[in-house]
Amino acid sequence: MSIPRQSNGRPLTFYTLDLDAAVAYARKAIAEGLNVEITDRDLRDTKTYRSFQRSPVLVKYWGVTVTEGTSAMGYRSASAHQIIEAVESTSPLEYGATHADDLVAFCRDYYKSSEAAG
Repeated sequence: MSIPRQSNGRPLTFYTLDLDAAVAYARKAIAEGLNVEITDRDLRDTKTYRSFQRSPVLVKYWGVTVTEGTSAMGYRSASAHQIIEAVESTSPLEYGATHADDLVAFCRDYYKSSEAAG
């Protein structure tokens, strides 16, 4: 079953309380070659409290945004060498992100493979 789409072909965003359902939707989109972003969101009651600031968080839920083609234009993309440089030259706190060991290993292996082939 493919990702549902609007009449103009744009993939639908999926919202759920169930993280497993969010991940399943994301995997389905990735299998179709689409770009995915999972975000945690706050559900609030602005009808009663009249503003987001006054309203308590009722529950956390998940949003899965699915897009086509944006990664190829550089949006939400990184180069493997930039990840290696970030890990080797700065701390996660300075850089503002943590790169998992599997991602760093993939980047290093990629360049080792391309050097061996070249």
